[in-house]
Amino acid sequence: MSVLNRFTISFNPADFVSWLILLLLAVLLVVQVGLVVRNGTLSVRRKWIRGALNVLLWSFLLAYFLQIEWEIKPDSTSVWIVDSNVPASAISQLKDSLKNPEVVRVSAFRETSFRSRLADGMIDTVTLIGTGFSPDMLGQLSRQTVQWIPYAQPDQVQLLRWKAILRKGEMQSVRGRLQSSQEQVLKLRYGNQTLDSLSVKNGTTDFNFQFPAFSQGRTEVALVLDQKPLDTLRYFSRSSEPIAYQFILDSPDFESRTLADWLGKKGFSVQVTSTISKDMNSRLSINRAVPPDVIITDPANATNPVVKKAVAQGKPVLFINLSDAETDTKTINRALGTGWKLKRLSNEATIMIGNGLQALPFQLTEALNQFPVADYPVAVQKTSAKIGLSLVSETFPLKLSGDSVAYDRIWTAILTPLQPTFTDNIQLDAPVFKGLRSVIHFNNLTRKPAEIRLGNDTVRLDYSAINPLSAEVSYGFGRAGWVALQDSLAVYVDQPGEKPVFGNRLASDYLRARSTAAVNTAAGSEGGFPAKIPDWVWILLFLSGLTALWVEPKFSI
Repeated sequence: MSVLNRFTISFNPADFVSWLILLLLAVLLVVQVGLVVRNGTLSVRRKWIRGALNVLLWSFLLAYFLQIEWEIKPDSTSVWIVDSNVPASAISQLKDSLKNPEVVRVSAFRETSFRSRLADGMIDTVTLIGTGFSPDMLGQLSRQTVQWIPYAQPDQVQLLRWKAILRKGEMQSVRGRLQSSQEQVLKLRYGNQTLDSLSVKNGTTDFNFQFPAFSQGRTEVALVLDQKPLDTLRYFSRSSEPIAYQFILDSPDFESRTLADWLGKKGFSVQVTSTISKDMNSRLSINRAVPPDVIITDPANATNPVVKKAVAQGKPVLFINLSDAETDTKTINRALGTGWKLKRLSNEATIMIGNGLQALPFQLTEALNQFPVADYPVAVQKTSAKIGLSLVSETFPLKLSGDSVAYDRIWTAILTPLQPTFTDNIQLDAPVFKGLRSVIHFNNLTRKPAEIRLGNDTVRLDYSAINPLSAEVSYGFGRAGWVALQDSLAVYVDQPGEKPVFGNRLASDYLRARSTAAVNTAAGSEGGFPAKIPDWVWILLFLSGLTALWVEPKFSI
């Protein structure tokens, strides 16, 4: 059974022509009734009959002009469409918590009868359960209200994101969600080397692995649950931009010397300036000496003219080797106008922060212009320049013990937020799937190309109206594997059926597109179907009215 919901008319009060037609119809009614009333040859009874017939015909004309429409809301029919990988036990649990709908498997889409019910609007609400839905199947749900309940299979990744393109030395971030059947270890591995790991418990666990991009070019790392490979992550590392570091210290210690040596081995320009006496400094250069981009110093040099000039020029400054944290932060605040505040965590001289690292027993209090470095007691404040503060005591023991991966991870995480703004940046989230559109962002472009080359295609860039140096392109890759981007970069495109996260990506993108399209629907629509009088009915009504007026004089009453 269908329910009549609401009437609407197409009359537009803002349209002058509509008012003119309405006025002419009113004049027509007055003329029709007036002619009948002034006709002295008609009896009173005939006048009433002829007048009623004229008013009836006029009513047909008025209704046709107004084009009355109404909305028919069908009875609510809800269907669950279930992925073939969802077990019956999971469906039973959902039925216990929700009302009992009709349940069909994805295979039912091959049946003509079910497709006909969808096309005819006999099903108004569809709930997708699982992730194994094809684009063709989703495209047939345009008339239905669609909901989605993801099903997480045990020991499989539900969500997974990482950077498809980044610079060598930049922190790679792998974010995701895992449904674990028991307590086990999730690892990110490069060959036999573990880049990061996490102990997961029974249930759903969100994870965020980070490691510095140590290679250049095409790179593959594996996501492993205990000894079971879950996925292969592929990304492209660009060459790192040349950055010049300058150490300004009263007396370089082993911590600063180890850091300077590490930066030098990575190919960066490093200058170490130390004070020998009041009027004499020593300078050690690693690689070619160039004007510094980043200053690394200690709190005692916060008032150093070189440091203050660097801050005035907008160059990043990092403070390390704090001894008395409360006094040191006050010194930095007075000299550079920062707002560092501390909260004591312990009365001990240092506290352990994991991986054998120690830090001063304080916590950096949050501030609006302050950005923390994840997992470490380090933060960066943005004033006229980026000013970083590290409460980590010593990191060189990691280097001495041979744990170069941990040392790289720590200092890459600390120094990355302090890097100067690079040019020609590219941002693209992986995984990138064949057949699904991905958005590639470009910013701080040194030139403004009208188009870029992706594989064998040339794609136009869409520039931002706010920032003329930023652009983006939405592109659907047509083949899987490594695809060239411009002349020197590449993007890895995954085959849709090879990754378990594809179904989540497809369903979420589909629902996002549906929600965007819903904004453009008629206001107040509640899912009904519009209906109006067909044209053939109007023709019959007009013919009936004219016929009645023609036949009426021929009868004697």
